[in-house]
Amino acid sequence: MGTLLFSIGILHEAVGLALGGGAALAIVRDGYVGAVEVDRDREVVFWFLVAGVLMMLGGRALALLERERPLPREFGWWLLALALLGGLAIPVSGFWLVLPMAALVFARSRR
Repeated sequence: MGTLLFSIGILHEAVGLALGGGAALAIVRDGYVGAVEVDRDREVVFWFLVAGVLMMLGGRALALLERERPLPREFGWWLLALALLGGLAIPVSGFWLVLPMAALVFARSRR
């Protein structure tokens, strides 16, 4: 589960840079400090990339936790809610990738 979330974070970064690399470069080119708020596209790319880093950080933490015990079933419900709420709000998105993660938590919590 943790490795899967970490991998999705890497995918998120790759997609963010592929689609918003120009905006990311503009942020760096303009000195980074205060260079995000001046443009809506820059804000979107910035937060998209931050979300990817948070997924990688969370994935690493979950991987360490999973070495000790399975994730609690409640975690699966949170993931399911995130997938459905996010996926319904933005149907063409990666939110649907969270569904198999929720299923994995449910399956492992039964053991």
